[in-house]
Amino acid sequence: MIIPQKSVNTLHNSLSFSILSLTISLGMTSTTLLMTSASSVFAQVPTGIEQLFPGEKTISQVNQSFVNPSMGNDKTGNGSESAPWQTITQALEASQSNSLIILSPGTYSAKTGEVFPLILKPGVAIQGDINNKGKTVTIIGGGEYLSRRFGGQNVAIVGANQASLSGVTITNSNSRGYGLWIESSNIVVRDNTFTNSTQDGIAVTGDATPSISKNYFIRNGANGITISGNARPEIRENIFQETGFGINVAQNSSPVVVANQIQDNRSGIIVQANATPMFRNNFIQGNKEDGLVIIAQARPDLGSSYDPGKNVFRNNGRYDINAQSAKLLISAPGNNLVSNRISGKVDLQGITASTAQNSGSNSLSREISGNTPITFSTPTVSNFPNQRTLTPLKIRTIPNSSQPPQLPNNQSDLPQFNYVRLDSGAIEFVAPQAATGANIQNSAPQNYSATNKNSRYRVLVLVANQQQQNLVSSLVTDAFSKVWQGRKVMQVGIFSSQESASEMVNSFNSKGLRAVIEPIK
Repeated sequence: MIIPQKSVNTLHNSLSFSILSLTISLGMTSTTLLMTSASSVFAQVPTGIEQLFPGEKTISQVNQSFVNPSMGNDKTGNGSESAPWQTITQALEASQSNSLIILSPGTYSAKTGEVFPLILKPGVAIQGDINNKGKTVTIIGGGEYLSRRFGGQNVAIVGANQASLSGVTITNSNSRGYGLWIESSNIVVRDNTFTNSTQDGIAVTGDATPSISKNYFIRNGANGITISGNARPEIRENIFQETGFGINVAQNSSPVVVANQIQDNRSGIIVQANATPMFRNNFIQGNKEDGLVIIAQARPDLGSSYDPGKNVFRNNGRYDINAQSAKLLISAPGNNLVSNRISGKVDLQGITASTAQNSGSNSLSREISGNTPITFSTPTVSNFPNQRTLTPLKIRTIPNSSQPPQLPNNQSDLPQFNYVRLDSGAIEFVAPQAATGANIQNSAPQNYSATNKNSRYRVLVLVANQQQQNLVSSLVTDAFSKVWQGRKVMQVGIFSSQESASEMVNSFNSKGLRAVIEPIK
């Protein structure tokens, strides 16, 4: 699709495709894409010229407004090119459906008047520097957002149905900060950079069906992107780099993950719980530990005898596929990998997976080192200021961890807040928290004797009624009830260090709940 030059201002002469995808039929189209095989996905969405969906409007047919953080003015401006708004916040408030907000180069933050989180509106597109994935247009910040499923979160931008976000760099350096939160919407996210958020670049949850393509995810605290709930996004042609997990697929989600580069992370991809993602034509390489980790009842589609996966696994530090804790036989025909780089039951032929999953064994499955516990390193606070150490934990259930991320604003000296839920079998990754004031004193490094080096610390939350139970579950989705010293509590985590457990306790106490630490051996 060629956009008439007369309909685009001089700042956007290089624009060669429509970024809007503002159409009622988008959700239906996305659903169709996600339920098809990879071959049909490639057939329906061309990688070159963008197709125009029925009812979609070109830039010349929509209302445009302009934002300039250094030259604009929210009081005297009107959103025109000659009198732009100063903030995205004001531009969103003034925009109606079928509107395009064009961002000038610069930094958009609380210092320039932004109010976070930025709540996108249905049918409104935000466009920055699409040719350079947002290199010159930076959004920095975050604010409290109440998720319907997960309670309070700190988020920079919240997605909306039939909205579009392209050409921006997003960073949320707040405590457990997310760049973009997509919950039960079908937003189009394209040609952006997500970097240095303390938690995830993007979180996709609920019944969301977004299209996320050609973005760059680098150096986020926990995951490049987490997909949970019943979400069915299309994740295409993105780069995930230098993060804990590049892609975290959890709960009952079933994304289509096509033609991405997942490289140089702690581990490339984790698939857990009951997730059923489809992977095709991805490059999963150079990750420090594993390329793909599969646990619990997860059943990723890595290809079949009639529809090969064509994923390339290369130079991952430990295993290309680590399915040691998977409950089901994994079918993975037609991929570029080597059998001695596989741990667990993986069917490389793809002809007996359905029966083997019921029987629990198959002669074609490759099981390497199945009886050896996997060692993950859980970040803990060192006894020396400004230095972190990695303390190995040898356990059957795979815990998750990340290399200490490079945090902005001098947060690299703060204690880690990574913890492992050993009882549930799920990998739970929580990024470092930005501790201030009393938190720093409460979580200061301590010297421990040799007798307690192997101690772990269970965090329990006392609950008096169903409302408190619901609040705990909204904050920690796999928390579970138990009886402790004759009282009803919910267990929310087991930690390898007392400092990390204390951080979790402080988090619950700040929400009006009473949490306690129980040392265990």
